[in-house]
Amino acid sequence: MKFGLAWYSGSLALKAGAWHSFSDIFVSGIVLSGLILARKEDVRRSHGISRIENGVALVIGLLILYVGYDIFMDVVQGSQTALTNVPAVIGGAGLTIAVSYFMARYKIFVGRETDSPSLIADGFHSKLDMYSSMVVVFGLIGYQIGLTTMDRMAAVVVVALVAWAGLEIMFGASLALRAGGLPDVLHGNYLLRHAVKWTPFLRRVGAPILLIAYLVTGIYTVGSDQVGIKKRFGKPTVKDIQPGLHYRLPWPFSTVDLVDVAKVRSAETLKSLMLTGDENLIEVGATVHYSVQNAFDFAYSVSGPEKLVELAAESALRQIISRRQVDAVLTEGKAEIQEQTLVAAQEILDKAQAGVRLITVQLVKADPPDEVLPAFQDVASAKEDQVTYLNEAFAYKNEVIPASRGKAAEITAAAEVYREEKITRSRGDAGSFQTRLTAFNENREITQTRLYIETMERILPGVDKLIVDKRIDIQATDLWMLNGRLDGGPFLEGVKK
Repeated sequence: MKFGLAWYSGSLALKAGAWHSFSDIFVSGIVLSGLILARKEDVRRSHGISRIENGVALVIGLLILYVGYDIFMDVVQGSQTALTNVPAVIGGAGLTIAVSYFMARYKIFVGRETDSPSLIADGFHSKLDMYSSMVVVFGLIGYQIGLTTMDRMAAVVVVALVAWAGLEIMFGASLALRAGGLPDVLHGNYLLRHAVKWTPFLRRVGAPILLIAYLVTGIYTVGSDQVGIKKRFGKPTVKDIQPGLHYRLPWPFSTVDLVDVAKVRSAETLKSLMLTGDENLIEVGATVHYSVQNAFDFAYSVSGPEKLVELAAESALRQIISRRQVDAVLTEGKAEIQEQTLVAAQEILDKAQAGVRLITVQLVKADPPDEVLPAFQDVASAKEDQVTYLNEAFAYKNEVIPASRGKAAEITAAAEVYREEKITRSRGDAGSFQTRLTAFNENREITQTRLYIETMERILPGVDKLIVDKRIDIQATDLWMLNGRLDGGPFLEGVKK
């Protein structure tokens, strides 16, 4: 029954009490076996059975010790978990107290009536189980009224009783193996006698040492990248303990939770189908990186902050994607979606007082369903080709336009040079013509003759020419060439006519 109540509530004290009750049941089984074998006539057979049962008792004792150790480590190292259904569990635990009480009274009564020391001792063992159940109930009541560490404190007390029961079973079984017969539960009194014998020494020497060792356990350190939160009886009293060496009251009065605030943590959203703004389904998954911004809120304001980060990121991602076209989600819009998701998720976490600061949100998966994946890949490929062609066109534009502008500037400059050249030449020709016109007007006949001669030279460049005064009669005149010179005349080249 106690095992069921422990599972139903999550109480460590009930779990320890269940194992203590198990040890009580095992001791009762040993007593019953001893009473049965005491009436056997076959002594050899009873001795063989007793050796087997002593071996089983040793194994059970070791198992009980291991379970007690395991529960103790859960109490010391495990985190505080919320108990459930505490009022109903308190009622069930109270019922186990009544059962243990009546069983103890019955065993002691029968033992006294039958003069059986083993049965009487078993009755007192059952009474001890009743006391352990009472400790469990007190712990649960303390938890119910707000003293959340009472359950763990009760678990430590019951673990001590469990360890005592395990040692008692092992010690009785080992003595029985040497002496023969079944383990006598009265042998457990041997442990009590020796404990009483060592009490003066422990009081003088051991107790101060244990007290100092207990007080030293209150020393603790907070790392350079950590923040400490001190609790007294489960209630936070100091929420921001800075790095360094500190002291607190030893457990169970005070405890300290250390929160790593510099560590970059990560969470992954479940890959799920999401509806885009143009009513397309795509499978989306994201990875969120975050750190602790407020250690107290992270540790106590919410239950399961890691899961809350995942859910907040997924909710924000659904909200952002529902306003985007599928092409934007699959191609060029991922960076913007990640930034907007980061902002939206941070708002959700701030409202929940999660004490978390988001660092990045990365889309690790944004793909269409497998059934339509080839079609989406074709569209994406076409989009990429479009971008490639646009880039090539812009590159060609950036190459051709500057070259054309340079060529135009070159042509314009050449035209300006040509214009200036023509204007200058025209002005020179006009000046030359004006000069010749003046000279022509002054010596019209000479100028006409000169122009005529120049014209003849230009139009008849390969013909020998003879210039004769027009007053000479060519038909009645003979011209003689003497070494290219006329008698007393200028240099001439010609023929006789």
